[in-house]
Amino acid sequence: MTASAPRVPAARARTARDLRTAAVAACVLALTGAAWVWISRSAVERREKVLASVPAFPARGQEQQSRRADSSRPAAPRKVDPPPAAEPVRAAKADVMTSFVLKPAHNVALVHVNALLNTPLFDRIRRCMPADWETMREGMAQIGIDLERDVDRLAVTADGMAMSGFFDGKPIARNVARTWPDLEEREYRGHAIWLSPYSGIAQIGNLLVVGSRDSMNRLLDRALDPAPESADPQDVYGDVFMRSDLSDVRGPVNGGKPDLMNAILDGLSGVTVRANVWDTVALSVEGKPQPGRSVNDLAGMARGAIALAREQVDPSNVELATLAGLAKVSGSGDALNIDLALPMNDLFDKLHFPCPAGEAGSTSRDPSSSLSPSGP
Repeated sequence: MTASAPRVPAARARTARDLRTAAVAACVLALTGAAWVWISRSAVERREKVLASVPAFPARGQEQQSRRADSSRPAAPRKVDPPPAAEPVRAAKADVMTSFVLKPAHNVALVHVNALLNTPLFDRIRRCMPADWETMREGMAQIGIDLERDVDRLAVTADGMAMSGFFDGKPIARNVARTWPDLEEREYRGHAIWLSPYSGIAQIGNLLVVGSRDSMNRLLDRALDPAPESADPQDVYGDVFMRSDLSDVRGPVNGGKPDLMNAILDGLSGVTVRANVWDTVALSVEGKPQPGRSVNDLAGMARGAIALAREQVDPSNVELATLAGLAKVSGSGDALNIDLALPMNDLFDKLHFPCPAGEAGSTSRDPSSSLSPSGP
């Protein structure tokens, strides 16, 4: 009987093969883990960068920055510190511009120009269109206005606009009017008004009022009359402030079917929108419900709309997902409150915002880069 051949070499070969397979698997696992850690760290860093680009949400009592007070640019986003809870905010007397905004109107908007000029977002716009900005700056200089230092706030209503700044002692309105054809001058409530066939302008110290010929008396009344006793000047805050009774936006857009947003708007009697600007925009919406409508019901609808929007965000888009995570809805007392962080870079890209000075073909959305067109 013949003895069987030893099988030790075959067993050793199989063991060596198994060890090589295990080593390869371990290497693959290690590389996968390293890649996951790197991707996770990269996502965390990108998330932190996005959060750093978002200013604080508008808060009652916040102070507005003024380039005139400090021409240096801050190196970090502005953070708004609300007044301490233990110290009640005292109602301040409204200045002329705030009083202008507080008076009744279907729609009114107030922009703190100095605050916007002091943001990275505006820096990128200025770098994108240096020639246009220089032309605008020179045009304003010809009428006696330093665009980057003299303009403080700009308010807009259906009748026209008011601009406050450092104009006292400068004949700004007269300089503007001299460029108009068929110029006419008259007086109203002790102030000179210059009129063309279609436009009008007046100056009340540091306030310029501009509108149509027929609206000038109403604009001066709005600027000269005190704010209603029930109005609180502390309600006007944020880099941008807007108030609307929604009469212009009710109903389906372009005849389309009503959607959830239409339903929310129909349930509100008016909204106040406040925004702070940095690389991105922190937006707060305060809505007053229609008589008989429940704030809690409207808040539930708003949460549903935000949840639906979040579901449509690609999780790999860390920037957009981070901003979407900042959305918040609350309904308390007689007001619906919604906080949203808006990605201005994406918005400019979608609108194909022109950037003649940008590098050709660049589509970077880095908050530190210039705006660039995303396509034709």
